[in-house]
Amino acid sequence: MLSIRKREYDFLVSEAETWQEQEIISSDQAERILSLYDVKANNLRNILLTAGGVLLLLGFVSFIAAHWHELNKLLRVGIISFAYVLSLTAYFFTGKSETKTGKVFLLLSSIIFGSGVFLITRMYDIKLSFSEVLGYWLIEIISVSLITRDNWHVYLSQLVALIWLNDTEAINFWALQFINTARVSVLEFFSPVSAFALIIFLWLVWNFTRERLAFIVNMFLTLLLLSSRMSLCFGGTWTLIILAISGALMSFMKNFPDIEILGLLMLGLFGLLLTWPEFWRGELFAVHKDVFAVINALIIAVLMLVNIYRGHSSTGITFCVILASRYFFDHLFGYIPKAWGFTLTGIILLGAGVYFGRKKR
Repeated sequence: MLSIRKREYDFLVSEAETWQEQEIISSDQAERILSLYDVKANNLRNILLTAGGVLLLLGFVSFIAAHWHELNKLLRVGIISFAYVLSLTAYFFTGKSETKTGKVFLLLSSIIFGSGVFLITRMYDIKLSFSEVLGYWLIEIISVSLITRDNWHVYLSQLVALIWLNDTEAINFWALQFINTARVSVLEFFSPVSAFALIIFLWLVWNFTRERLAFIVNMFLTLLLLSSRMSLCFGGTWTLIILAISGALMSFMKNFPDIEILGLLMLGLFGLLLTWPEFWRGELFAVHKDVFAVINALIIAVLMLVNIYRGHSSTGITFCVILASRYFFDHLFGYIPKAWGFTLTGIILLGAGVYFGRKKR
């Protein structure tokens, strides 16, 4: 049964009455159609219940925090363990992950586990680094994700994985621009192995949920890791070129829609970075970096126009607008009055909005 808002249900009732008057459907069919939908619970009631629960939880946490240092270590561990078990028990008695309440309690249990690991290691002076503690927490989150197949846990695992990858320096946000030449051998590409193992586990978890947002985040993390490792092996410029070309090839894989869209995004994102001369580094490119940047921009524009012709109008037009805006604000905007600049930009955005509105209709 699908839950819809009351006004949507009322609209559906009025439409069913109209269909009956026009003898499109019978009264029995109308009842069967309406029985497929359920009116959502009062939002105010849900908000009040949620707010009350959160305030009670905050009151309990505040009380414990105020007397935390007065408690002995064993009692602290007991409180953490009790809170963890209590959250899991509440999860099982509230419909598990089939309800939002169950999801909240399950997510709360993992947050308590992560907080507990940090607190216990500090209490007993266990020599663990920040990334090692995150690693133990990730093991718990991924294990729970595999068992329950809860999509909220999938998102939590991806968030913690991003923090862990950044803390262990497995990914480097600045390597693409500031690393000119190879710093490690190709044999060291898969170092650290734990980072690639983590990405594999994230894909395994996604395989159970098949959440589209989780797919996008997983691809983002995968690309971050690959681009960081590749920049150390080949330099930032060659890494961007390889990834942009790979994206261009993937964008023509019609039989694999997700890979096709991903390729188009890779082409747009990495290609746009190469429109800035600063990203063309190294002896081979530095002398004529402005020329390489302009040639790359033209190639990206042509490929986006081709993809618009092939049916990917939304993504293609978006990147074309971003590409035009990038040169407009970087070069032309400084030579015309600001009023005209804002006016032209507004016209472009309004035109794009009208186009997408008509396309959606």
